[in-house]
Amino acid sequence: MANRIPFAEGVDAAGGFLLPVEQGEILTNGILLEAGAIALAGDKRSTSARKSQFGVWLGAPTAAPVGEGAPKPATGGEFGQTSMTVKKFASIVLFTDEMLEDVQGGDLNVLVDSGVRSAINDVIDAHAIGKDSGVDIAGVFDSMLKSTTSQVEYVQAKPDALQLAVSQAMGVLEANGYGNSGNMGVLTGFGFAQGIRDARSTVDPALQVYGPGRDPLYGLESFTSTNLNNLSDAVAATNILGFVVHRPNLHVRIRKDVTVSTSTDATVNDGTTDRKLFQENLTAIRYETRLAFMVHDLNRAVVAIVNKA
Repeated sequence: MANRIPFAEGVDAAGGFLLPVEQGEILTNGILLEAGAIALAGDKRSTSARKSQFGVWLGAPTAAPVGEGAPKPATGGEFGQTSMTVKKFASIVLFTDEMLEDVQGGDLNVLVDSGVRSAINDVIDAHAIGKDSGVDIAGVFDSMLKSTTSQVEYVQAKPDALQLAVSQAMGVLEANGYGNSGNMGVLTGFGFAQGIRDARSTVDPALQVYGPGRDPLYGLESFTSTNLNNLSDAVAATNILGFVVHRPNLHVRIRKDVTVSTSTDATVNDGTTDRKLFQENLTAIRYETRLAFMVHDLNRAVVAIVNKA
């Protein structure tokens, strides 16, 4: 039998999201390393709270010389408070007793691939960005990268379009007080790697635009996401090809590592039918993780690279 039997999706108000995917081994470190928008975050830590509150700088603090006894200037930055709410992501897969017996002496992944790892990473990334495979969605997290009002245009006709767009986005961050390039990061959709390899000069079509010593990302740490629009997508008003961000403004809180639970007695509804595990010789394996994601000073700390014109 197929091992793709999902629960129905949970509602957002319940703080959960249940995925219809295959089973796979997964750890929190795997999430942080593989999920594009989550890996991009510069502030990643664990939490024991359902909702976290913490202080943040809005803008950058400033200082100035003053005379003795003269009024002291107020800083250009503003100290504020923000909060983020933990959400749950989960997956369930069913095995027959025979399947489990067949792998008693070996690795469970002989039968089951790492589908859950990829699927949980992907759905967390989608909700952090606000896009699922290039299509806009309403994310469950406190912030979505796509909600930023700061944008730069990717001019498709230019062979160095990516380099120009990244530079312009860095300029926006610098103008907003986030000028340390060591704290910047880039998130792009798939297709850019080939675009960088294939870019040719308009003067000499045999000459590569990028090569040794020509980094289109200016040394910024970069990540990729399957949920952003692809470089080859047709121009559209909702196209977002990537983001340049001030990474310390992206926050992740892990409430609970991925845990695994099994049952042979429960009744599981797969969205259409109740599956009686004991009666059908089935074992259900449930994977869950809980985490929060948010961006403070979103409109100044995140710049979208769009392909609208």
